[in-house]
Amino acid sequence: MEPKDVLAQLKRVPLFQNLTDSAGEDVLMRMVPFVRERVYEPGDRILSQQHPPDRLCIVLEGKVRLTRTDELGNVTQISEHQAGEVFGRMELTVQQLEGVNAEAVENTHLLFLLFRELVKIYDQSAYLRERLPGPLQPTQVVTYLEMMPLFQNFRAERWENELYWIAPLVHDQVFGNGEWLFRQGEVSDRLKLVLEGRIQLTKIDPDGLVKEVGWLEVGDVAGETGLLVGDFHDVLATAVGQTRILYLMRDDFAALLEKHPRWWNKLHVSEVVAARRKMQTFDWLRNDEWAVTIVQRHWTRLFRQTAAPLLFFALLMPVLTYLSSRGTTATTVLALLVAIPIIILFCVAAWQYLNWRDDFFVLTTQRVVHIERHWPFDVHTDECPLDTIQDIYEVRSGVAANVLNYGDLVLQTAGETVGIDIDNIPNPGRLRAMVFEQIERMKSRDLLRARGQIRDLLSRRLQIEKAPSPPPSKTLPPPPPTRRLWMLLTFSWLWQYLFPPSWVETGDGGTIILRRFWLLGLLRYLEVFIPLLILTVGGGAFLLKLYGQGEYYASWLAAWLVLEAILLGAFFWFVEDWRNDYMQLTPSHIILVDQKPLLLREARREARLDRIQNISFQVPGFWGQFLKFGHVQFETAGREGGFEFKWVRYPAKVRSLISDRQYSYNQRQRQIEATRRQDEFLSWFSTYDALRKEKEG
Repeated sequence: MEPKDVLAQLKRVPLFQNLTDSAGEDVLMRMVPFVRERVYEPGDRILSQQHPPDRLCIVLEGKVRLTRTDELGNVTQISEHQAGEVFGRMELTVQQLEGVNAEAVENTHLLFLLFRELVKIYDQSAYLRERLPGPLQPTQVVTYLEMMPLFQNFRAERWENELYWIAPLVHDQVFGNGEWLFRQGEVSDRLKLVLEGRIQLTKIDPDGLVKEVGWLEVGDVAGETGLLVGDFHDVLATAVGQTRILYLMRDDFAALLEKHPRWWNKLHVSEVVAARRKMQTFDWLRNDEWAVTIVQRHWTRLFRQTAAPLLFFALLMPVLTYLSSRGTTATTVLALLVAIPIIILFCVAAWQYLNWRDDFFVLTTQRVVHIERHWPFDVHTDECPLDTIQDIYEVRSGVAANVLNYGDLVLQTAGETVGIDIDNIPNPGRLRAMVFEQIERMKSRDLLRARGQIRDLLSRRLQIEKAPSPPPSKTLPPPPPTRRLWMLLTFSWLWQYLFPPSWVETGDGGTIILRRFWLLGLLRYLEVFIPLLILTVGGGAFLLKLYGQGEYYASWLAAWLVLEAILLGAFFWFVEDWRNDYMQLTPSHIILVDQKPLLLREARREARLDRIQNISFQVPGFWGQFLKFGHVQFETAGREGGFEFKWVRYPAKVRSLISDRQYSYNQRQRQIEATRRQDEFLSWFSTYDALRKEKEG
């Protein structure tokens, strides 16, 4: 039909009869491309009572009969619709509609508009929201919010007004039969309430088997973790029949909570989500990574470390009290002598407590991280990606460990040693189960990601979907040439030679070269530099004073030059030996280069990023913490897989950089492998299709 004819039919719909002005006609014209046309023969089924009506239908020609069949098979006729009449879903409001059977009595010509598309048009049009009875008015939204367990404490009259602040942030969405609301492995970022229809929840395990998990019915709520914390979906949600949900986005709600922080105390949060929300945050977490749990060592570890100091402290305190009460000079002196070990014992116990408190393990959705601070300055951190863990052993040694429920976990990777020592933790079985759970979740996400890529590529091959166009490339203008005087250029070169930068990135940022911290090298230079400086200044002054006054001047000058050359050579040997060792980090490899001056020796060790099993760093003592330097270690699956780069600046940043690059590289490798499997799968599909056509031909 012509657009103007479709527009004329839309004006006959009761829902749109008030849209009589020019603006209303423009809005209806924007609906025209979404209106579909179809001809049904007698007996064809248009709607089925198994699902509520999911479309607005306009009869152009013919006749449609609406019936309903009961459980005994008795058919009841409801109505008949002829040309010019409307049936199906004709209101935007939320309602539970009974399904009906709609059949063509004779050759019937219909126009229909899917309800989910009508809702989208309504949401995008300010004109329609002002003039049509909307699907969700603020009062309705508040009623639905009160149905959610999260907001059950807001039902009191004094707090109900607060829900009207949330209502403008709430949206609704309609899904057709078989459509996905969300997929397993996708990021959960919203709270959802089922308004209409049913949602089937299924799950794919790492072996690829599909299991039904359950159903979401009208009034059910899901996504509390996604709203308040963030995580991945563990199930696939599929609409059965037309389904309508109400949802609230995490970013919108978080911004509102920042303005009203007292709301946190009114939210009825589940214990699991509340515990995760109160967890410490870390700046090294990736955008698609969340902390699952933080485990501290058992209190018995603290007791063993502080028992002796506290025992002697308890024994000496009565002695100190007795001596202090005597009041004589001798007892005062003795009291001071006793107070010294008491203070030392107290400081030791406090130091042990701080060490115990600052030692914990973090399980995230991607890795296990051990953070240990040897209070107050030394810091040591290890990490192990979940996909490198092969086995986990649980050990409980002794009666006390079994009675008090603490023990050790051993993470078995392909490396020679295990970098993370998870010992003396409470309830080790629980942590072991949580680690295995996250490993299974990661495997399932990888499997689903590969299947989704195959589906997307197959859709594009069949021209169902268009391939996404790459973003336009931006070429930055070259920097303007700089002009330097010869002396400044020479000084700059000498400065960079003596004090090389610790962190150098290539122009595209793909390769990073890390060198040792120059300040620590300078301390090594001093043992040669100070004698060289004394010889240069003192010898030069002595030769100037001796010049022209003695026949031995030439001998003194020659000796001075020889010593100067020896010390200068030794100085540059130390400088070169310190600065020419470096670590090169590329998008796919880590390269450690250890060189000796004068080409005496060069050792080069290289590891691919996906071979790295464990990564750790250590900040040694006060000066390491103050000057931001330390050591970075990582391990591969090889026999001599231990790598260590010492005296590097910002070791925590280097460890995070290596970990992030390893994660990105593994993602790229999975993408490449998935693409290979996709091409192989599609080639077999094309071959099958060609053979099928040959057989049919």
